[in-house]
Amino acid sequence: MSDEDLDEEATIKLPIGHLLIVWDILANKNSDLGTNDNYTDDEKRAIWALQDLCENELLNKGISGKPKKEWDELIDRATEFVKTIPAEFLD
Repeated sequence: MSDEDLDEEATIKLPIGHLLIVWDILANKNSDLGTNDNYTDDEKRAIWALQDLCENELLNKGISGKPKKEWDELIDRATEFVKTIPAEFLD
C-alpha cells in the first residue's frame, strides 16, 4: 500500500441499527475525549472523524434531532438489534 492509497476513500456498510450504536458510543461514551489523556491527539482526530462520518450518514438517512425520550427508545431498539448480529469473535 502506498501513501497515496491512504487518501483513498473507503465505503463501510453497516445496518442502521449498528450505525446508531457506533455513533452513540463515539458521541456519548467518548464525550470527554478532548480532555481524556488515554488517547493521543492523532487517535482523537481519528475518533472524531469516524463520529462525523457516522453522524453524516445518519443525517442522510433522516435520523437526527429527535427528542431525548424518542432518541433513547431508538438506541434501545438498536441495542436489541445489534444483539442479533452474529459476532465471530464472541465466545
